[in-house]
Amino acid sequence: MTEHTVLVAPRHIAGAGEASIVTTHLRQHHWRDLLEPGGLRTYLESPDTTIRLCLEPNPERPWWTVVGTPPSGELWHATFEARTPAEMVLAFAQALTHPDRVPGEDPFNVLTDAGWTRPYARNPYYKRQSPDQLALWDLRRDDEVTGWYARCRVYGEPLWSAVLSAHTPRPAVTAFATALADPSPLPRSPDAIPTAAHKFLTHRTAVPRPTTELPVRPHPTPAVRIR
Repeated sequence: MTEHTVLVAPRHIAGAGEASIVTTHLRQHHWRDLLEPGGLRTYLESPDTTIRLCLEPNPERPWWTVVGTPPSGELWHATFEARTPAEMVLAFAQALTHPDRVPGEDPFNVLTDAGWTRPYARNPYYKRQSPDQLALWDLRRDDEVTGWYARCRVYGEPLWSAVLSAHTPRPAVTAFATALADPSPLPRSPDAIPTAAHKFLTHRTAVPRPTTELPVRPHPTPAVRIR
């Protein structure tokens, strides 16, 4: 972290951050590389070989893809686009390595307690919108998609989206939702913050903070929106 790093809120428009916090965590928990480290693609496999993560900086595809093939149970997958904050992907990954540390409750409860509300939309019961109305959480139940969907848009411009299929482990879904709703800011280099998000940001001089612990569920206080 340098003197030019700032703390940014709300976190869903902070930008991607450092992907290495995710891959480092998994390697520390004995996930093995399936490709030679240092290449453009990172391909990691869990110790029990049932989960694989691929990080591929390809603008035409999601940067993060996680696929689960449990020996008993349904296959599942999760994808996160390039500008999804890495801290949220880290929370998802931490729940895969330590599922017992995350309550397997309904993610809607986590978001509601953080001040997210039902938007004026079709089937609002299955949706939650951030207090600044820039991020949306959606449980889709239709012929094309069944699972959890999160997205962030600024003035209609998509910043990122994430898709978690219906059988994604509930602790991982809840951990991602908790990290998404967390009102605490994220450290970023100013030039890494999406340009479209600048109007909605508040930032100040950064103070180092750990990024290796599971996110703590926020108190029922609305996320900050400062213009």
